[in-house]
Amino acid sequence: MNNINFPRNALLWLLAAISCVYLPLQQHLPIWTGLVFIIVISWRWLMHLGRLPMLNVIGKVVVVSIAIAAVVISAKGKFHLESATAFILVACLLKVLEIKNQRDGYILIFISFFLLAVNFLFDQGILTTLYSILVVWLLLSALIGLHQLVSDDRASRNYAGDAGKMSAQVLLLSLPLMLVLFVLFPRMGPLWTLNLESGKAKTGLSEQMSPGDIAKLSNSDELVFRAEFINDMPQLEQLYWRALVLDNYQQKDGRALWTASGIFNNADWFPKSWQPKEGAGVYDYRIIQEANNKRWLFGLRGVAAMEPGIGMTNDDRIISRKKNRKRKSYLVRSFPTMKIAANGLNERVKNQSLLLDNNSTASNPKARELAQQIYLQQPSDRQRMEMMLQYYKQQNFSYTLQPQVMQNNDIDEFLFSNRAGFCAHYASSFAFMMRAMNVPARIVTGYQGGEINPATGHITVRQYDAHAWVEVWFKDEGWVSVDPTAQVAPSRISQGLRNAVSGEEFLSDTNFSLMKLSSFPWLNDLRLKIDEINYQWHQTVLNFNKQKQADQLNKWFGKDALKQSLYWLAGLAIFVFFTISMILLWKRKTIRLTQLQKSLVLLDKRLEKVALQRSSNEGFSDYSLRLQNAFPQEKESIRRLFDQL
Repeated sequence: MNNINFPRNALLWLLAAISCVYLPLQQHLPIWTGLVFIIVISWRWLMHLGRLPMLNVIGKVVVVSIAIAAVVISAKGKFHLESATAFILVACLLKVLEIKNQRDGYILIFISFFLLAVNFLFDQGILTTLYSILVVWLLLSALIGLHQLVSDDRASRNYAGDAGKMSAQVLLLSLPLMLVLFVLFPRMGPLWTLNLESGKAKTGLSEQMSPGDIAKLSNSDELVFRAEFINDMPQLEQLYWRALVLDNYQQKDGRALWTASGIFNNADWFPKSWQPKEGAGVYDYRIIQEANNKRWLFGLRGVAAMEPGIGMTNDDRIISRKKNRKRKSYLVRSFPTMKIAANGLNERVKNQSLLLDNNSTASNPKARELAQQIYLQQPSDRQRMEMMLQYYKQQNFSYTLQPQVMQNNDIDEFLFSNRAGFCAHYASSFAFMMRAMNVPARIVTGYQGGEINPATGHITVRQYDAHAWVEVWFKDEGWVSVDPTAQVAPSRISQGLRNAVSGEEFLSDTNFSLMKLSSFPWLNDLRLKIDEINYQWHQTVLNFNKQKQADQLNKWFGKDALKQSLYWLAGLAIFVFFTISMILLWKRKTIRLTQLQKSLVLLDKRLEKVALQRSSNEGFSDYSLRLQNAFPQEKESIRRLFDQL
C-alpha cells in the first residue's frame, strides 16, 4: 500500500484551503485548470480512502509533461501574469497528488500562501480581502494540523476542531499588530520591479473607432473609475469625461475608421503645465481610475494636471508618464467653459481636422452631396452645424444598442437607409459631414455621465457609460463640443443608458449583474451600499500611500513624525509581543494538559481490549517502547505521537 504518513485532519484542512485558494483565481485562468483541480482533489481524496494508488514515477512524468504543454499552449508561448499564475497553480495542484509527509505539507501550504498573495494582483477589493482572511485561517489550521498525530476518526475530528480554534486565536491576536504595522511602518518602494502585464483582453476604449465599436461596451458593467468633486459638481448631463481625441479619418473596407494622428502627443508636465485659477466655473475633483494598461487619464473639458507624473496635451487631454498597470488616484482641475484654440488653428492642425480620405474620394457620395447642399444653403459654419443637427431630429433617427452592420459606404447607409445607431454612428457621420462642409471637426471618445452614490456623493463610471461626441472649430470660439446623439436620445445624456434603451435588454450579454436588479428598491439600496463600502475601502486603505501616511503621522506626532512613529512602533511591537507571548504560554500549558489527558484516555480505551493499556506505574518512554514492539508497522507514528505528549 502507499507509504504515506500524513495526518488526516491536516489533509482535510489542506484540501479545503487549496480549494479556496483556487476558486478566485479560476476566473482569470483557462477553463482546463478547473478540470485539473477537480481531478486532483478527487484523486487525492480517493487515495486517502484507499481506493486509488499513488502515481508512480512514469505517471508523474506524463502528467507533469501534459500540464506544462497545456500552460504553454494556452498562453500561446507568451509569458504574462495569467500564464505565470496558471503554471504555479497547476504545480501546486500536482504536488497534492504526492503528499507523503510533513515536508510535503509545508511546501503546499507556503505555495498556497504565495498564490493567495497573487490573487491581489487581480483584485484588491474589500470582499477579496475578507475572503483572503478566511483562506489564511484555513492554511494556518492545516499548518497546525501537521503537528497533530491521531489514531482514529473521532480523535481526528476533535483535533481538527482544536486546529481551527487555535488558528483563529492566532489570527485574532495578530490583528492589532497588523493594524499598527499598516499605519506606522514606513512606506518604502520595492527593491526591484517586474512589469508582468496581463495577457487577458481588457474591456474598454480603443485608440481607434469605427461605427458600432462603442456599442460593444454597453454590455459591460465593469468599473472604469470613480470621481469625487471637492466642492461644487456640474450637472449630470455636463459630465463628458474625455479620454481620446481622434482626428485622423480614413475609409477602410467600406467603413469609417477614426484614429489619433499623433500630432498632439507632446505634453506639458506638472508643474510646468497650465493651471486655471480657482473661481466660478472651475471644478476640482479626484479620480480613482482602475488599471487599463494605457497612458490616458480622464477629465472634463478644460482639464489641467494637478499632480506630478501627469501631463497635458494640446488637444485638451491629460496623460500619465507610464502605463496604468494598477489602480491610480489623481487630482484634476477643469474649466469647462474655457475657450480652446479660439485665436486660431495652425495650418497642420487645421489641415488634419479637415482631412477626408484622399484615396477614397468616391466614398459616401450621398453624404458629400448633402453636405454640399447644406454648405450652399447656410451662410455660416454655425448655421450649417445647426442644420445638420436638425437633420437627425427630422429624419426619424433612432438610438439602439444593436445597430446593423454596414459594409460599404457606412456613413451613406446610416444617414439615408438604416438611420439607427449608437453614439459612434452619430459622432462619425456628424464629423464627416462637418469636414465635408469645410469645417474643422474631430471625435472625442470617453464616458458620459455616471451614477451618483447618494451616501458619499461620488460618481461611479462603468463601461456601459462609454460615449463618443464631436468637437467643431469656429472662428473666435475655438473648439466647441457638440453631441449629435443628444438630438436623437436626450435621455441618454440626462438620465444615462438604462433609460435611453428601455425598449432593449440592458446588459444583455452579461450573465449576472446587480445593475439588472436596480428596479427593485431594496436590491438597489444594497448595491449602492456595496459601492459605498468599496469606495471607502479604496479611499482609506488602498489609497493609504506614503504621502497620506506622512500627513497622518504629522497630524499625530508633529514635525518629527517619522522618528516618533518608529519609537511608537518599537514600543507597541514589544508590548504586543510580550502580551501575546504570555497569553500563548498560559494557553499552551492548559492545552497540553488537556491533550495529554485525552490521549491517555483514548489509548487506554482502545488498547484495553488487547491487554496493552498503560500501567499506573509505567512512564511514557517505557509505554512507547512497549507499543512500538507490539505494533512494529506503526512504529514511526507511535514514536511521533509520544514525542508530542
